[in-house]
Amino acid sequence: MTQARTGEGFTLVADIPIDAVRATAAGFVLEGRGGDRDDYRLELHFDFTVDAKTRKVLGELMSQAEVRVSRRGGPRSGG
Repeated sequence: MTQARTGEGFTLVADIPIDAVRATAAGFVLEGRGGDRDDYRLELHFDFTVDAKTRKVLGELMSQAEVRVSRRGGPRSGG
């Protein structure tokens, strides 16, 4: 993936190569391990029905993806 652009006010949380994609009734569940060695799961839900052929193609595409998670604002304190 390309580097995050500066000046947008976002802080990179994790880059996650996708290791597994599972289709659900409403979308997909993507799982992977980030550079911090933590496991991540992203649930993607659609408000419409996706036919089986499209679901298969989307699943194959997403299994080759990497997810970059960023958030606006600075680091959050624990507790």
